Amino acid sequence: MHIPTRWQSPSIPQLQTHLAGFHDWVLCGGHSVDALLGRRTRAHGDIDIGVFRSRLTACLNAIGRERVFLCDPPGQHRAWDGGEVPARVHNIWISDAAREHWVMQILVFDDEGDEVYYRRDPRIRWPQRSHAVAGADGIALLNPLITFLYKANRQALEDKDALDLGNLIAALPDLLRR
Repeated sequence: MHIPTRWQSPSIPQLQTHLAGFHDWVLCGGHSVDALLGRRTRAHGDIDIGVFRSRLTACLNAIGRERVFLCDPPGQHRAWDGGEVPARVHNIWISDAAREHWVMQILVFDDEGDEVYYRRDPRIRWPQRSHAVAGADGIALLNPLITFLYKANRQALEDKDALDLGNLIAALPDLLRR
């Protein structure tokens, strides 16, 4: 089985074509920071979306089993067998139909009822309705405080994440005035 080694991410407007009829997702990562700020802040090597675990199987089925690779264990890619995704899996990479390139990464957000919880400390919870904010182009963006929570709580902070965090901190006063 061929597993891609390079990224060729679609534009944000093209994302939905890869997700077929599945619409319950949010834009995450650096692209969500750019969309929130209304400008490009850095180069991006990939594109991330977020999906609640309770909706994950519907999302993956819409994409098509042959394009789905679980990062299990982290750093390795295992083809999805169409069954339930193990609770330990929080990253899923999606290939193009020909399996030549990676097109997106799915970040899995654990949820329970109408709450989402932070997998690194389940005491931190928020309502699903607070998980996303509306982007100017109608695309749901991950709540910037959740972006901050995930990016800031890493053992080894990458330069791109430090830049995203600095941009969020600098923009917060203007965002709160909106």
